[in-house]
Amino acid sequence: MAGEEVTYPVSIVLSLQREQTAPLLRTMRSQHVLPALSHTWGSAQAYGALLHQAGTPLTVLDVPGPQWIEGLEQRVHALSNISSVVVLVPDHTEPVELLLAGAANVIPRDTPPRELASRIAAERRWLDMRHSPQRPAADARLYRSLRPQQYSQQVLFDILCSASRPWCCHDLCLLLGTATEPMSRRALQARTARLSERLMPYGISLDCTAQWGRTTFMGLVEGPRNG
Repeated sequence: MAGEEVTYPVSIVLSLQREQTAPLLRTMRSQHVLPALSHTWGSAQAYGALLHQAGTPLTVLDVPGPQWIEGLEQRVHALSNISSVVVLVPDHTEPVELLLAGAANVIPRDTPPRELASRIAAERRWLDMRHSPQRPAADARLYRSLRPQQYSQQVLFDILCSASRPWCCHDLCLLLGTATEPMSRRALQARTARLSERLMPYGISLDCTAQWGRTTFMGLVEGPRNG
């Protein structure tokens, strides 16, 4: 039906180099498993969609070339905090470290389209058979009313109040940065400080600890409202 929204097994395609991902998406279009457009690593729009999707989101992370392999497991670890991740890698990439970092599957990106589509669809079916966790606190009424106006701050807020496991500051800097450069620690500190100032009058604060130059965020905690 005209105007009907198309849904795909994959929620979001994230790319470390979008112009190199575009040909892959064109090749896969007839398989109906990947959205038509990709998002660049660090996209607030992409992360926002993942954080508010009903059920378990599935992200395809496209790694177009070997120059992106170094440190890739750290990206996978960070991204797997908010989504199940299938990584498309250059041929001859060793998958073990990526799987240990949290990837649901690691597939050569030059896999024939029909086979690639089949493997991605199988991953989606497996996720759908699992018990879907309760949607995170980002969708709770109280937290919705406290979300910042600035979109990038909304995403940081949603990440922290949806945390299912602790967030290391290095993972947050990597997730919120670009494909070529993580967010600086100073920038992250400034953003979390602004978020704390917004939440303080409502008796809500960031639950975090700092030790040995590393800050760990456990999420948001409620306390007595300021009088």
